[in-house]
Amino acid sequence: MKQGFYLRCRIEGVPELSRILMTTARKVSSLKVPLWRASKLILADVEENFETEGRLVGGWKPLAPSTVAGRMREGYGGEHPILQKTGALRQSFYSRVDNRRAFVSASSPYFAFHQSRKPRTRLPRRAMLVLTDRTRQNIVEEFYKFVRFK
Repeated sequence: MKQGFYLRCRIEGVPELSRILMTTARKVSSLKVPLWRASKLILADVEENFETEGRLVGGWKPLAPSTVAGRMREGYGGEHPILQKTGALRQSFYSRVDNRRAFVSASSPYFAFHQSRKPRTRLPRRAMLVLTDRTRQNIVEEFYKFVRFK
């Protein structure tokens, strides 16, 4: 099963905003534009995680000495960059957007193992796909701008 984000927003306790959103929702037949922008923000965070070796999640655990030695034997260099021996994992991220949904994931079979929160014995968790507070705020702003100017 592919893993990705499912983002659902709900606003309660603000009657005026609720009325605006209800009225706007009747006018809007497609949320494709803000969903596309939201998916690009999330993919930008994925890129940042690869560039900074997991800075958005507190940093990825360094490679094991045996992994470094294996990379050296295979001609890929030393310890860095983490999760980028061939570049296939980094390049496998994609988004799909339609009128009501955005889906962000990776097609690489390695993605689910690194992203998973399951208990581990050997392979450390190195999350690439995360939703930071900053990105969440930017996504909310994209939807606000879209609804506001509809």
